[in-house]
Amino acid sequence: MKLPASALSVALLLSLPVSAFAQQDVRKEFESMDQSDDTAGMVELWRENPRAALSVIDSYLEGSLRVVEKKGDAKEVAAMHTRALRGAKAASEAFDTPIFLDYASSFVGWTSEQQKSFRAGQAAFKAAAQALGSKDLEKAVAQGNECVRLARPLGDWWGTAMGLGILGQAEMQRGNAEAALEALSQARLINHDLRLLDDELECLLGMTDALLQLNRSPRAKASAEQGLSLASAVGNAEAKKAFEERVAKSTSQPAK
Repeated sequence: MKLPASALSVALLLSLPVSAFAQQDVRKEFESMDQSDDTAGMVELWRENPRAALSVIDSYLEGSLRVVEKKGDAKEVAAMHTRALRGAKAASEAFDTPIFLDYASSFVGWTSEQQKSFRAGQAAFKAAAQALGSKDLEKAVAQGNECVRLARPLGDWWGTAMGLGILGQAEMQRGNAEAALEALSQARLINHDLRLLDDELECLLGMTDALLQLNRSPRAKASAEQGLSLASAVGNAEAKKAFEERVAKSTSQPAK
């Protein structure tokens, strides 16, 4: 099956990220609850705003690293770490997954060398994205793998998912559906736990197309149906239509 467009280009058109304004509102609410030690309120806030949880928590982690890199105030760094950890603990409780607290506690404990590895992983992802955009698929695969290699040992689950996601997209574009499926499946599971629902949609779309290409109808149908359910839940009409088409394809396609 020849796809009309890459999973990346289609998914970017379909995704509906949380607006910066909405995220800022959630951040203000979180800070107010944190200042009053309202843990129950934080848990409920994340449940009501799952797509903003990681971005808000990460804003204190990334912010603290910028202060460190500028050799800023250690007390400011410590305060940001403490706030991030409290938010992550509440998010792990809210979504019944250890990944938020594991990510945050990993981040705040990094040595200076590990912080440099984190930045190198971000650079590798950027290089992979640029290479994918210019159709240099070999480089995109190499840099995607490098991003995963650097991020995973750090407990940088967001970076790991990003690296796996772009690796899967690059492998799909160069016709390696098996490798694409492996990477996108892993990225999907991480994004699901992190409540990066738009990224999960991207991965499910790529997974479904890889499975259809590999003629694995039962799993393709399951992935398409899960994508359809998620698209409906987040109110993404274009994604819903795309997954409806793939449900129909997987239903009519005979399994190997």
